[in-house]
Amino acid sequence: MVENTAESVRAAALGDREAFETLVHDYAAMVSGIAYSTCGDFALSEDITQEAFIEAWKNLRSIQDPEKFPAWICTIARRGAVDALRGKKSSRAYRSIDDLEIEVDDPKQLNPEAILSIEQERQWVWSLLARLPEIYREPMVLFYRCDESTRDVAVALGESEATIRQRLKRGRDLIRAEMADCIRRTLVETAPKGAFAALVMASVPASTYAAGATVSTVTAAKSSGLVGTVGSSAVAGSLIGSFVGLAGGLFGSWMSWKNCEYVSQQRFVVRQIVLYLILMGIFCLLLAMLIAARNQGQIGGDGYSGFYLFLMLGFQALNFLWIWRTIVGYKKVADRARLQGEPIRLPVQGPRALDAKLQANESSDDGSIDRA
Repeated sequence: MVENTAESVRAAALGDREAFETLVHDYAAMVSGIAYSTCGDFALSEDITQEAFIEAWKNLRSIQDPEKFPAWICTIARRGAVDALRGKKSSRAYRSIDDLEIEVDDPKQLNPEAILSIEQERQWVWSLLARLPEIYREPMVLFYRCDESTRDVAVALGESEATIRQRLKRGRDLIRAEMADCIRRTLVETAPKGAFAALVMASVPASTYAAGATVSTVTAAKSSGLVGTVGSSAVAGSLIGSFVGLAGGLFGSWMSWKNCEYVSQQRFVVRQIVLYLILMGIFCLLLAMLIAARNQGQIGGDGYSGFYLFLMLGFQALNFLWIWRTIVGYKKVADRARLQGEPIRLPVQGPRALDAKLQANESSDDGSIDRA
């Protein structure tokens, strides 16, 4: 990259626009890498890079040593990124790559889910890079932006290749340690807490017992004149059990939604939750109508007990059917998504996948470093 830099700089200083275009082509990745490693924003780094090249064009005659052009323009970009972070926002008067009309041959590239996955991956990468000291972050960003050439990175930063290799190794070690700590924190924070056991017990169906208890207590209460009191207590107990079970079921569904591997699984969980809420609403409506009919004397004690038992058993049957359908459907959706090549959600595979990428890149990096 740097072989013909001095010649291009001299020509560009005399007004040769083609020569300057060559410089932009050769060093755009390097300069934008410097800007990105400071601001952490791809779009903003493009603006800073454009402004850096425009400033360089205006001041090319001031360069005493054309061979130092890479370090000189990287300094301009670094200063521009620092100014942007201090509140001097880019005017964005220059065109961004995102503003250009690009012909997309593959319609899948416009998939919103794929775009979201890419954005999540970019945010994850910066969350790791931002934790590195700048002395290690800049070499790492430039190394991958400059075709994995330690020589070009050394030229840009004004350091020796040995120093760059050392900083790259130290940067990778720090990222691995940060990833391990991030995984540890995530697993600790998402472990079931003390209230989880209570929610599980609340989710264990108790309505079947309540229904059976209602029949026996109603029969016994006939002889003692306590049908109304006992029936009301049983209804209240079954309602409380149902709603507590609903809360536990929604919590479990939310945890399943959060840990879904695929977006299609999340949509399936949402549909199942909506279906369950509809069933619960119908159950509550029918139960309210039954209680109202009893209180108005439209139905006797025997009829009320029979209808109540039928309603509770029917609801439990639908509940178990819903649970079975959710478990089976959840697995089928996952299998279908896997066969169709749907990407795994970044919050699930991010740390694992990124660690695998880093290990694979390190192996190739070590080989490219040795060749360099």
